[in-house]
Amino acid sequence: MALIAVVVLLVRPPGPLDDPRPAFQRDGLLRNGAVLDADVEGVEFGSGTVILLFDRTAPEGDEWERWKADVTSDGAALVVLTPDHPAQVQLIAAIPMPVPTDGGAPVGYAVVDDDRRVRYATLDPQYLVNAFEVDVITGAVS
Repeated sequence: MALIAVVVLLVRPPGPLDDPRPAFQRDGLLRNGAVLDADVEGVEFGSGTVILLFDRTAPEGDEWERWKADVTSDGAALVVLTPDHPAQVQLIAAIPMPVPTDGGAPVGYAVVDDDRRVRYATLDPQYLVNAFEVDVITGAVS
């Protein structure tokens, strides 16, 4: 009974920005992910790790500045992609991002390695509090 109470009280259903399949929310490792062109919509790939951050609006504020400094501290490049920026539509379409529960644009990130291969792609509507996860992933694919 105690276990049932814990599950009922603590395990929440997927939110509108989460993966509709909760077990796959952080299962983004792509061993054979797509290989991107060297330059897609002005973003250059192949000279180092690139973090592609997907959000519905451009993030801002102190928490964003700290997150940005944390995830780029090892030299990874950061590119913010929003669906309202027409020049980024091709790049957004090239990344195999999951579709969130609400069916809208993804909120999360993808990591592209030195060989231009997409190595990780996941929804993460709470990415601002999960900078350590991005550091772990970029360290693993560098």
